[in-house]
Amino acid sequence: MLNKKWREKTWSALDQLWDVIVIGGGITGAGIFNMAAQKGLKVALVEARDFAFGTSSRSSKLIHGGIRYLKNRQFDVVRESVRERERLIRESDGLVDPLAFIFPAYEHNIQEAHLMRLGVIAYDLMAPKWQHDFLKQEEVVKSVPAINQKALVGGVEYYDSRLDDSQLVMRVISDGIRFGGLALNYAKVTGLCKSRSGRVEGVVVEDQSGTLTPATRELRGNVVINATGPWSDEIRQSVSGEPKLRRLRGSHLIFSREKLPIESAVTMLHPRDNRALFAIPWEGRTMIGTTDLDDPTTEDEARINPLEYEYLMEAVQYAFPDFTVTDADLISTFAGLRPVINTNAPTPSKESRAHQVWEEDGLVTVSGGKLTIFRVMAADVLNFCRDHLPGEPKFDHQAPCFIHPEPETTPKASETAWQMMAGRLGEDVTPFFESALPDELQSIDPMPQFWAEMAWAASNEAVVHLDDLLLRRVRVGLLLPKGGLGEINHIRALIQQPLGWSDETWQAEVVRYQRLWQKSYHLPH
Repeated sequence: MLNKKWREKTWSALDQLWDVIVIGGGITGAGIFNMAAQKGLKVALVEARDFAFGTSSRSSKLIHGGIRYLKNRQFDVVRESVRERERLIRESDGLVDPLAFIFPAYEHNIQEAHLMRLGVIAYDLMAPKWQHDFLKQEEVVKSVPAINQKALVGGVEYYDSRLDDSQLVMRVISDGIRFGGLALNYAKVTGLCKSRSGRVEGVVVEDQSGTLTPATRELRGNVVINATGPWSDEIRQSVSGEPKLRRLRGSHLIFSREKLPIESAVTMLHPRDNRALFAIPWEGRTMIGTTDLDDPTTEDEARINPLEYEYLMEAVQYAFPDFTVTDADLISTFAGLRPVINTNAPTPSKESRAHQVWEEDGLVTVSGGKLTIFRVMAADVLNFCRDHLPGEPKFDHQAPCFIHPEPETTPKASETAWQMMAGRLGEDVTPFFESALPDELQSIDPMPQFWAEMAWAASNEAVVHLDDLLLRRVRVGLLLPKGGLGEINHIRALIQQPLGWSDETWQAEVVRYQRLWQKSYHLPH
């Protein structure tokens, strides 16, 4: 139970010598933490904000091979990604699910269609289970009735998979804690501890929750790993003045399924520049994305700008001309930052998505890469450090990272519901259903999630602020109109008591959340 008592206990337990200290609670840090804990290492993870706060809750919600990277000849990235996608589908049923994609081919983009066909053939050679299919014009229309049919000549069907990215992070961290590691959100690294020779041997951590004493602790460790994604260069400042990252922003729009009714995902080329974009059915809504732009800001909360919004709306209106989609139809927007290694490529989309691991004065940094290959990245960085670890263990990215519950169907759950929640919660699935009241096991229309997940997250998932819950645990901030504020009284009844918030704290959290949602998850301004 990741509640207030857990936070206090974890904070006190940080004061010891660690084999591995991981800075960063996104999917990269979570994967390293989980893998190190499985090996029996003493490992601590600290995250300045919430778990999955940054890139790992703002992705395109795909575990995918990256078919568009084939165009830039990033074959190794695609091969690695396809293999990891297959492992995750096998190991995390209910969390990572296969999804069919349709690529419509038109007379004016026939060359791209041929390249896509070659790419899909390569895709299937890497993962023969999901066979591609070349579609006739009428077959494309049957699969996606809303698609633009002008000059449509056919299409390609291929498979990737979708997920709730922040739920993946929470599952990987939770299982890492079960393996014996300690992880804490709202614990910000404010400095690096160094030996007399200048080698990094620990971190200074400051409580950001406002609930712990003392407010600052020093952690010492044999290995300190910087897995902070877009903020990696900031952590590196005291060991190197040379920035290595190119922060790229990817923005998305979410509409109701009634306004954009699709069952299969659609890979579409933007009419302006032929960039590949996706329309994806996700959690009862339709998501459009993504852009790929340099992000010059230094703000923690990335957000879409007006030009990106116009660009994505133009793609929607071109791909689905029979549907008139306006600003009023928008449910939400969101944007994330990609921590790409800077090679000074002429455009953001031409930068490689490969990851790198390097060491500077004892600080080990891992950056680049993509969500799909988080276990590959974890194994690479830990093998890089193994000479400094007890027993010099060898790490294998093919090792499972999930603890699976015993198969069962509780009296309160259908097989489908149990499978979905088992994917999200792992071993906690049985206590979840045992603790849920019958009326809380209604879905949050149109989402598949249950109202009971609100109370569960408030009691068990390290929630400090209202946005932790609504934007990253249950996702109503992305999927309900006005960020879920129309349901705020219902939400209050479920979570205020488990969180131990006074009425004054509740009101302050609602105001804070409303301002945040208007600024970063609504129409750009």
